Amino acid sequence: MNITIQTFGAFRQFGRNIDLELNAGACVSDIRQPLNAALNQYVAKFDIAGLIESSRFATDVEILSEDAILAAGSTITILPPVSGG
Repeated sequence: MNITIQTFGAFRQFGRNIDLELNAGACVSDIRQPLNAALNQYVAKFDIAGLIESSRFATDVEILSEDAILAAGSTITILPPVSGG
């Protein structure tokens, strides 16, 4: 199944959206490895895998748990950690 990852923050350098192909019945925890593989084709100034691991995923209405089942064709937002003052 196809899902779209909408990017913000440090991930925006890779484009506004990243399309991934996942197995039917995939859950949020299944996003991390294929997303890391897709982004490793780019040169980044940070640890991509580390940032993916510390990020959360959300729909337009809620932050998703790691075991949330994804629907085919859905758009999921990756939310990197933020800091500031």
